[in-house]
Amino acid sequence: MKTQYTSLVKLKKDRLDMMERAVQSCHHTIFQIQQKIKTATEELRAIALPQKGDFSLYRQIQLLKQRVLDEISFNKHNLVAAESALIKAMQQLKTANIEYEKFMYLETTEIEKVLKAEKIKDAKELDEIALMGFNKRKNDA
Repeated sequence: MKTQYTSLVKLKKDRLDMMERAVQSCHHTIFQIQQKIKTATEELRAIALPQKGDFSLYRQIQLLKQRVLDEISFNKHNLVAAESALIKAMQQLKTANIEYEKFMYLETTEIEKVLKAEKIKDAKELDEIALMGFNKRKNDA
């Protein structure tokens, strides 16, 4: 049954679905960044300092270590940004859910009113038909 709130409920549901996808996307992004940090940390642990060789080899290893540390730092910064985006998306999801529930309640209430009015109308019509039948029997008798 369509009411004046049906189209609004559909819009609110679409927004709610979009917010749910945004939260899922944030979770996925956070997971990916955590995996990158884990991989880079393992890579850093795997780097061994040379025991022999010239200074340039030692310097190359130090630069490699620095690059991996910079990558970890960059990913940690991205992780913080992704977590704040997740918090914002969850707040928007909560707001969208409240709006959706509000309009669902209004639509349900409106449908109940219409059904109640139809029930009363049907009851009146049945009473009228019964009264007409009673009067017909009374007049025929």
